[in-house]
This record gives sequence, C-alpha cells and structure tokens, in this order.
Amino acid sequence: MSIDPIVEELDRLRAEQMESYHFDFEAFYRDLKEQEKLSPQPVQAPPESPVGERVSSAGRYTRR
Repeated sequence: MSIDPIVEELDRLRAEQMESYHFDFEAFYRDLKEQEKLSPQPVQAPPESPVGERVSSAGRYTRR
C-alpha cells in the first residue's frame, strides 16, 4: 500500500511544527491561545445541529 503524498507532507509539517516547540504540547497550546487573542477575527465553534437531526456532507439536515 502506498502512502498518500499529501498525508506524508502533513505528517512532516506537523512534526516540524511540534519540533519547534520541543514537542511540548502545553507550549503549543499556550501559543495558539495567544495567537487567538491577537487575531482580529474571533474564533467560533460551529452551530449545533437541531436535536434529532444531523447535517449530511452536502450540508442538508437528515433525520436519525
């Protein structure tokens, strides 16, 4: 089985990014939160689906 070149590149980029934080996830998290504070655009979670319904990949509500 061959490795997808996009997945391979993402793995490499993640490793490089974490290496810059010496693999310290707390430092990575603190930096993300600091960047979030400095960003002019607020970070928002997506809205929840109505109860008993879910959103399909096409963006439509479907019954469970």
